Amino acid sequence: MRKTIVRLVLFGVVAILAAGASAQEKRDEVNRFVRPEVPATGLDQITAQIPEEILIRFVDEPSHHFGLARERFLKKDYAQSAAEIRKGAGFVKLEAARGTSEGQTALADAEAGLEKLAGSVESGSVTTIDEIDAALARAELKLALHHELKAQEYWQADNSVGTGHDLKAASMSLKNTLKYSGGKMEAETEAAIKDANEIGQKLREGANISDERVNEAINMLGDKIDEIGEKMEQPKK
Repeated sequence: MRKTIVRLVLFGVVAILAAGASAQEKRDEVNRFVRPEVPATGLDQITAQIPEEILIRFVDEPSHHFGLARERFLKKDYAQSAAEIRKGAGFVKLEAARGTSEGQTALADAEAGLEKLAGSVESGSVTTIDEIDAALARAELKLALHHELKAQEYWQADNSVGTGHDLKAASMSLKNTLKYSGGKMEAETEAAIKDANEIGQKLREGANISDERVNEAINMLGDKIDEIGEKMEQPKK
């Protein structure tokens, strides 16, 4: 029951973030769901009041809505596809509230790209699934970077459970990046994703894993995120 209530709260906040209301209207509405501890001066300060231990349990929500958006587009339900993209963008914005400095920059770029995509889908200017996939691949890559950076931060702070959540999320987002981009899953990349996912799950379950082993999993995944990002930036021949 408690998780259901939390999910409803988060979806309420995401719906507000995805809506086209004014900044003041958004602040007033968000306050109905999340009471800030200090007077808020903007929407970001309010969303930041959502406890991190709650947000971390919903790290898979952006990817979930990306998948639904793609399904709706293929069914030519463009209005609903755009709505799902905006929901994904809303959860990306919530993630940014707990991001590192570098991660927040990456997620801000992802959110902006998703909002642009939603508008283009709604207007009918997006005509192929390849355009959807390319945009979703970029968003997933930004999420992978964010989660990998958070895994590093949590591990340095001796928060093994938090490390596990974000390490698993980073591996999932990188896998989705390759799925949407059509990139080849090379053996080393597959091994890094699998290792990060397995180590992340063990950390979430409270297993005792050496610093060396966890750092290796984080760094290997981080290297692959950088590598794939560089390949995606290269012009297609």
